[in-house]
Amino acid sequence: MSSFKFSCILLLLVMVCFNSRAQSPDQKKKDNYAELKNRIESKKYLFQAQSATTQKGRTIQLTSAYTLKLNNDSLQVDLPYYGRAYTSQYPPTDLSLRFNSNQFGYVADTTKKGGWDITISEPKNSSGVSKINLFISSSGYCTIRVTSNDRDMISFYGTIAALSDR
Repeated sequence: MSSFKFSCILLLLVMVCFNSRAQSPDQKKKDNYAELKNRIESKKYLFQAQSATTQKGRTIQLTSAYTLKLNNDSLQVDLPYYGRAYTSQYPPTDLSLRFNSNQFGYVADTTKKGGWDITISEPKNSSGVSKINLFISSSGYCTIRVTSNDRDMISFYGTIAALSDR
């Protein structure tokens, strides 16, 4: 009889362990979504670019760290540019999208699938950038589309991460 009790207890423990493992990926997904939602609502997040796509469809895999940082009212953009510029400067300068701005419009809307469509409009000190659209999925993947006054549009694909306190 005691071996029967031992077997029942062992079986119960195995079922409890199996049941908690079956729920943990779902719970982890919910926790990650809650963290991402908190970042978006607090306007404190970091976009890490993995690839860039030109208007003509050429995709470039990025090997260096290129980012867009949003920290409340501060926007820092450090993204490369590949494409056609319609104006030139003398002397020729780097065409990358590198600027800091404290003045810009910001509108965030939720999507039907639980993601976000974010529009950053008319950032000052932006080297001709007129609008930045972020399309963030509920799992943290993001596509950015940068529209400029004097260049072809360019898109970036990457992920949203927490802003470090450095």
